[in-house]
Amino acid sequence: MRKSAEIKTNPEVLKELRETSGYSVDEIAKKIKTTIDKINETEKGLALFTLTQIKKLADIYHRPLAAFFTDTLPKMPILADYRINREKRLAPEVYTAQRRAHYLTNKLVELMDKRSQIPNFPETLEPDKLADEFRKYLKPGLLKSIKPEELLAHYKQVLEEKLLISIIELPLKADDVRGFSISSNISCIVLNEGDKPQIKLFSLFHEVYHLIKRTSGICSIEIEQKGAGIEPNCDSFAAEFLVPLDDLKEERKKFLQLDETSISKLSEIYGVSKQVIMLRLLWSKDITKERYNQFKKEGVKEFKEKTFGRRNWNKVFQNRVGNLALGETTNAYRSGKISYSEVFDILNTKTKYIEKFLER
Repeated sequence: MRKSAEIKTNPEVLKELRETSGYSVDEIAKKIKTTIDKINETEKGLALFTLTQIKKLADIYHRPLAAFFTDTLPKMPILADYRINREKRLAPEVYTAQRRAHYLTNKLVELMDKRSQIPNFPETLEPDKLADEFRKYLKPGLLKSIKPEELLAHYKQVLEEKLLISIIELPLKADDVRGFSISSNISCIVLNEGDKPQIKLFSLFHEVYHLIKRTSGICSIEIEQKGAGIEPNCDSFAAEFLVPLDDLKEERKKFLQLDETSISKLSEIYGVSKQVIMLRLLWSKDITKERYNQFKKEGVKEFKEKTFGRRNWNKVFQNRVGNLALGETTNAYRSGKISYSEVFDILNTKTKYIEKFLER
């Protein structure tokens, strides 16, 4: 069999493509079945990859083949890293999600005459007070006893329409990354596709606080954090918005005792995880720290669980694009502003789903 020809590329670009895709030299050597020395030498300009290897790297990095034959790569804004364990390397899926989010927001800027409308509030407002003010601004009222997936879909639509932001779900595949946000002309929130709706809901409003404060970044969302700092403030905001303490106290009175059944019921009322309910009760001194730890020990671990089962791929792909991008792309195509090929690039999904979206 004839050996694939070696191709000259820019070594600095090769290294940048690997690093901005979240891979180590060792990982790439294993993936394309070569040596670490060969990777290092090629990234120094002392050796060459074959066309077959470059094509494989394009698939691994989720980059167009043309990116390997350019002299410079477009710079992507660096997001602040708010994770607890910042020493841990970000997963490749997070890098891919960042590029996808930036691409979508840039396309939306091209398609729309408007820009995101993030409201301003007094800097002195505490997170819980800001949550109350933001709820008044959105005017949705406090929604209760609604299925988490329906509540999530409702708030996503309200936020996209009111703030003109893009909200998408992508497979981050990282235990320490629940989501991230990007402040831009068209701002964007990215949620972890694999999380349960209750968890996505909390992550959503955690990221909303980041956008309001213009402090967008990558978040692990450790809801047990308390004290000063942007991440605990984000959690306090999300908790108060979704489970207002005064309202929780009234609901709490309806139960003779706080046990697994009542915690589950409160979780259903507000559409959030049991852990959020337990933390709210802990912070309001309705339960002790020992009782909270006991609940956790007894198996209330849904905050770290993933969703399983048969997937509605039509909904999955719609969530990956987001309502705002889907609506603007469809309108632009119908008005002749963009071609079908451009629709395909923007929506980045299978033809059968694109056709379904365009038929709506």
